[in-house]
Amino acid sequence: MKTKKIVIKSTSGFCPVDYAYNDKLTITANSIAYEYKPYLESDNSLNVHRKWSYKTTNSIFSLAFEKIAVAVDEILSRDQEAMYCDCGNIDFIVTYDDGNKVAREFGVPADEFVDCFKIIREIIPVTEDVPEAIKISEDCDDE
Repeated sequence: MKTKKIVIKSTSGFCPVDYAYNDKLTITANSIAYEYKPYLESDNSLNVHRKWSYKTTNSIFSLAFEKIAVAVDEILSRDQEAMYCDCGNIDFIVTYDDGNKVAREFGVPADEFVDCFKIIREIIPVTEDVPEAIKISEDCDDE
């Protein structure tokens, strides 16, 4: 089956309500979209709603999507015991061209998926921040 759409969702996990959020990154062969929704939108601009999307016909983008689809299929096929931590969940939802969907929830740090997330970063426009859903520990060193 050929992958049509990949959705990666995450939640903030255990943290003060002022920083709590959920977000969603959606990728297809010719588009990428992101939405960040804070639980409470703050006045201090630290935790505000963000949304962006881009479409393209660039063949490099579609090749990257194919690599991402392979990496996500490998993640979905992992024989991994449920492991939970206070970092929040990461959900992978894949829609195939025949309409079937596969979804899997992981309660692990994003570093568990670093190889996949590094490929995704290659197609994120340089004008946008790295989505929370795919931030790994090296993104948080300066925060």
